[in-house]
Amino acid sequence: MRLDFQLEMRQTQKLIMTPQLQQAIKLLQLPALELSAYLEQQFLENPMLEMAEEAEGEEAPESEEEMEFDLDWEQYFQDRGDGGDLSRDPREKTTFEQYTAGAVTLQQRLRQQLRLISLPKNLAKIADNIIDNLSDDGYLHLPCGEIACQLRVKEEDVAAALTVVQTLEPVGIGARNLRECLLMQLSSRKDAPPFVREIISDHLDLVAKGRIPILAEILGVDYALVQAAIDYIKGLEPKPGLSLGEDAGSAYILPDVTVLDVSGKWVILVNDSSSHRLRLSPSYQSMLKNTDAEGTQKFLRGKLNSALWLLKAIEQRRTTLYRITEFILEYQESFFSQGVKGLRPMRLVDVAEALEIHESTVSRAVNGKYLQTPRGIFAFKYFFAVNLDTDNGVGTASTGVKHVLAEIVAEEDNANPLTDQQLALCLQDRGVKISRRTVAKYRDQLGIPSSTLRKHWQ
Repeated sequence: MRLDFQLEMRQTQKLIMTPQLQQAIKLLQLPALELSAYLEQQFLENPMLEMAEEAEGEEAPESEEEMEFDLDWEQYFQDRGDGGDLSRDPREKTTFEQYTAGAVTLQQRLRQQLRLISLPKNLAKIADNIIDNLSDDGYLHLPCGEIACQLRVKEEDVAAALTVVQTLEPVGIGARNLRECLLMQLSSRKDAPPFVREIISDHLDLVAKGRIPILAEILGVDYALVQAAIDYIKGLEPKPGLSLGEDAGSAYILPDVTVLDVSGKWVILVNDSSSHRLRLSPSYQSMLKNTDAEGTQKFLRGKLNSALWLLKAIEQRRTTLYRITEFILEYQESFFSQGVKGLRPMRLVDVAEALEIHESTVSRAVNGKYLQTPRGIFAFKYFFAVNLDTDNGVGTASTGVKHVLAEIVAEEDNANPLTDQQLALCLQDRGVKISRRTVAKYRDQLGIPSSTLRKHWQ
């Protein structure tokens, strides 16, 4: 076998992701908030871009009447002490976050209560450390022995400090498990029905599984008494810390597209206000034409091309979102007129074929974006639902079936809740061809417990 080296020319075709194409794909994927941040960054990096407010020109000269009563208002309000900050740049954008209070954490609220208690310095230090180790729901998962080892103190002192922390509001703070948390709340109440303490202490596992008959047999009482005790336990707070701390999980949604019903016609507004303010800088364009320096021309020409590609990608993103929203309005017309029950099954490929674009483009365009409609704010993915066969052959969307399923469960008799098989038969009576397994899957997705756990014993 002969091994040697040689040169040869070969012509092949390859699909290359150019930087411009990568930028267009990235812009298409960005939601409104991330798009605004990205455009702000591009504005800072590219001198060929400028915001529209910064190029409005100089202000018109003041009239003679205004000049006649020209006062130093800043000095005037400084003397008065109630004029606010007049030195702020008038072009600076004002947002509602500037007028909202800062988030107060669970630890800050507990420390405020702890300062009102007179404690020795060593116990106060330990209690402060315990508060730092509390989870968001108010539980202490760190053993007292480990805290004592970290602080180099006696475990008895840690237990004493923990007792002080457990006296803070709300009741249940500092518990080490669910049983202790519920018992702490029960000790502060005087209206508990019989057997509640015994059930919490020894039979919480049976309560979680809904084994009321077994629990009634163990306690030797009627089903109704056990049900009353369990209903009381359900009224206790299993996560006391969440009721005191700031809810960090709350998220604010900025819709990417807004749909308005104006005189019976749909008006589509793509939320890209940041891109509307972005434009080419006339001063730097003039500099490019007038400069003779080769390095300066090369730099500005590159920045100009980059700015043009960016503006083109923004326009492509706006057009794609507009066309997809327009298709959804036409295809899901029954949803906007009837509600969730009128939602039709729709796939990404249906939109792609109708708009003559690739399916991946539709996926990137709708992923993580929201549509504001007269019926509320929905994720674009909400309108893409699986098709379920119906008796009339038209088909129905899985989202609408889930809505009907939730309505059936809400109207059922708590004493005799419907099983998954009975729920499937109810949906089949309404024309939906569905199996028991699919009903169980949808029920889990809706957070609806099984019939055993939904049963209310009389």
